[in-house]
Amino acid sequence: MSLEKQSVHVRLSQDMIDRLNVLAGLNNDTAAEHASYLLEKMIVAEFHAVTLQAARLSRLGLTGIERDLSGSSGILREAKG
Repeated sequence: MSLEKQSVHVRLSQDMIDRLNVLAGLNNDTAAEHASYLLEKMIVAEFHAVTLQAARLSRLGLTGIERDLSGSSGILREAKG
């Protein structure tokens, strides 16, 4: 039994749609199935990179980012304790 997935809508340039269709065809998938696969693959990779970076910052005694109300920039804060 597969997990139910939520819908996400994205806009791609025609060039990217053409490339997606080629890749999907090579894997006997629909464009939507292959786009889902590629997006999930990239999210896992990006999350892994962020997790590694957080571990590195933690070892340096830095725990996060304090942002101003505009959210435009932040400063790293030192770990307590």
